Amino acid sequence: MKRFIKEYLKVISYAALGLIFIVASFYLVMNYYHYEELKRPLYISSGDVNYLNYQEKLNEINNNLNEFRNKNSTNDNLKTMYNKLLTCQTVLQSDGTLANLPVNTYFNSHDIYQLGSKFQTDVLNVCWALHLSYLTEEEVASEFQDVAPYVISSINTINNQVNFALAEIQNNSSYFYTTNITSSTIRNYLSADYTMISNAYNEFADIILNLSETINKEVEPISGGNND
Repeated sequence: MKRFIKEYLKVISYAALGLIFIVASFYLVMNYYHYEELKRPLYISSGDVNYLNYQEKLNEINNNLNEFRNKNSTNDNLKTMYNKLLTCQTVLQSDGTLANLPVNTYFNSHDIYQLGSKFQTDVLNVCWALHLSYLTEEEVASEFQDVAPYVISSINTINNQVNFALAEIQNNSSYFYTTNITSSTIRNYLSADYTMISNAYNEFADIILNLSETINKEVEPISGGNND
């Protein structure tokens, strides 16, 4: 009787191991399939609207900063903002940002995630947090009191949309059983996430552009010459 029970338990254990092996193999195959689906890339051309708009705004920012420099302003508040905007200009066109996106090629979820991460670590953490967040203070310089509410409101919106896009990319990159329908959905989500992130770059560039226009409006006229 004991021998029978031992043999019976052995059969059950072998069957359980076989079942575990089958299930593990199933998930391994499905995970590989999902991995292959996630590798299917998103094509971004040099004619991408957000990419082109961003380049145009960077050019406008550069022109405005050059204009301010040539005015030789003596206003300390304006000069301080000018120096901060120069730093932001460097950040906005640094490697890894939308400005240097290698267009006319393919991108996967990792690439788009890196584009969004670069925005968070450099644009938000450096340009905004270190250089422009003082606009949230109650005693902000009078030259920027009108534009400050717009900047603060825009930053909150931008931060939320980038966080959402990055979280969605992470969720869609997890391994689970996927069908052709969900695979197509994942690629559509990736396209939407790129749009949200590239929009964030553009909206932040709008902030810098607005501030670069503000310092030129507020700058005092250059003295000199005869007035009849």
